Amino acid sequence: MMSLRHRHPGCACVVFACVLLPVIFGVNPVTAGIGLVSGMGLLFLLEEGRGRRRLGWYPAVALASGVLNPLFNHNGRTVLFFLNRNPVTREAVLYGLVMGMLIAAALVWARCFSHVMDTEKLQAVTGRLSPKVSLILSMSLRYLPLFRRQAAQVREAQAGLGLIREENGLDRLRGGLRVMDGMVTWALENGITTADSMTARGYGSGSRTRYRVYVWERGDTALTALSLGLMLIVAAARVTGQIGYTWYPELRVPAAGFGSAAAYGAFGLLCLTPAALEIKDRWKWKVLRSRI
Repeated sequence: MMSLRHRHPGCACVVFACVLLPVIFGVNPVTAGIGLVSGMGLLFLLEEGRGRRRLGWYPAVALASGVLNPLFNHNGRTVLFFLNRNPVTREAVLYGLVMGMLIAAALVWARCFSHVMDTEKLQAVTGRLSPKVSLILSMSLRYLPLFRRQAAQVREAQAGLGLIREENGLDRLRGGLRVMDGMVTWALENGITTADSMTARGYGSGSRTRYRVYVWERGDTALTALSLGLMLIVAAARVTGQIGYTWYPELRVPAAGFGSAAAYGAFGLLCLTPAALEIKDRWKWKVLRSRI
């Protein structure tokens, strides 16, 4: 079975949705931890060099949330100590750590999604449902890196002309506003040019076409069925309360049993499947190249 990058875009979207839904709506330290670790492993495979060195930021997000949450949230019965006459509770600390892990896991898997799903694949998935929304989404994803590169060029040009100084905070603010002023003008002009170009090329005058035709194969069906089946196991355990944590006013951990073990095992298998497919695909490609 091929990696997610070579599978049908609809299949890849289902896999990512099955992973993210239990992580986001579960508020469970085990599922959040599994999602974070497995997502970092997949991102390590998909990125190289500088991208891999940024992986340390995601655990830092979880730790920062665990530190900051009890400073603003004082709910919970188990008081650890008082800080400026405000109680710091065990429930607030643990809940902050779990929420931080949850946010970090969501960010990691969203970055993996951006590596697997490019603009063309997103259009293939959403184009039939809503062509206009698909176009807006793809153009927005394109303009984000384009806007960032153009802003760097504008700032470099204005700094070369001596229009930007960074001697103090006020000068940096003025420089940033000057760059923003130029970027607003550039964005408006570029939008008008893009609209004129699309009109000249006949956009909207006929049926939509794509550069690539994605064929749904048996492997897509098998992977989709596996992902949905594993997610249903996790959802059933969550609905029946076997993996449901209660955080306030007092922490209540669900009793360990066959249902919770099956749910955590199914979720772990679901999260590790994309990385396993990526490793298998690369190993197969390496073997084929060695035979040449």
